Amino acid sequence: MLFFVLSSLFSMAEAQGNPHYMTTDPAISEMLTSISMPRHMGNVSFTGASSDPAIREMLISMDMPRYAGNVPAETISGSWQLDLSEGSYIELALLQSGSAIFGKGTITNQTRSQEAFASGSVSGSSLNLEVVPESATELYAISVDISSLPYEGTYVVFQADSGQQSGTITASKNASI
Repeated sequence: MLFFVLSSLFSMAEAQGNPHYMTTDPAISEMLTSISMPRHMGNVSFTGASSDPAIREMLISMDMPRYAGNVPAETISGSWQLDLSEGSYIELALLQSGSAIFGKGTITNQTRSQEAFASGSVSGSSLNLEVVPESATELYAISVDISSLPYEGTYVVFQADSGQQSGTITASKNASI
């Protein structure tokens, strides 16, 4: 029995002394690859979540793959106006970190204007946002095709007391904020 225990300990020590030992564990191998990965981002001053495989895998495991997408060529940060087909409009100052988008602004309809908060993501040519007014009685789920001007898309408003409403959007972006 003592021989077996000593033999096992010797095997473990020998394996850990082997420079290829850690690469047999996929998680460690991926982490080492990530650490060694060059981070050339051009003129961009942030590191996107998609450039780090460990963060990408964590986001996917948290059921948040939308934030693990590729960073778009176009910068989303800036002042946006979204004109909804039912007559309301949303003005947002959006910020970007990798594929994650967030910001605040106002929602204006026929009867009132109120502060609003937005979060979402960009993937390929789709800007996907969820906007909630300060009253928190509605949720605007918005998808805008940003591949060509004019930017157009669709939305669904989930209303706390009266169901859902859908329509189309025309969006425009002003200079970066």
